[in-house]
Amino acid sequence: MTLRRQASGQFNLPVSAAGAIDFFTPEGERSWVPGWDPTYPAGEVAETPGTVFITQHDDAKTFWVIEKIDREANTSAYSRITPGHHAGTVNVACMDAQEDGCVVHVTYDMTLLPDGDPTDLGAYDEASFATMMNHWHELVSRNL
Repeated sequence: MTLRRQASGQFNLPVSAAGAIDFFTPEGERSWVPGWDPTYPAGEVAETPGTVFITQHDDAKTFWVIEKIDREANTSAYSRITPGHHAGTVNVACMDAQEDGCVVHVTYDMTLLPDGDPTDLGAYDEASFATMMNHWHELVSRNL
């Protein structure tokens, strides 16, 4: 049984890395992730390390902690826990490409929690993650 899965992928966007990183912040994802509506237990929207926000998808609530949002390096890093499912990290790096646009690199490192179903890690197998990256590309591209 797989208890931990690491996955990475990338896609191109026709914007600069500095423009793309906005899409990979808690507030920026509102524009392209269906149903994305983060709430902030501390009461204020922030991008500073340690900021906690919560998202809800179907019956699963996910608790996120911002590790870093670096607008100079065009990177973002988060820890996340979905109780009863999995926990891990998410890292996004937007890098300017030689031609117009940028490459968005996404890495997930997820561990199954004790009450989790092994299928909870299915989204992070190679084929499923590639499909997710294609879907992200389509959704972000519609919002450029």
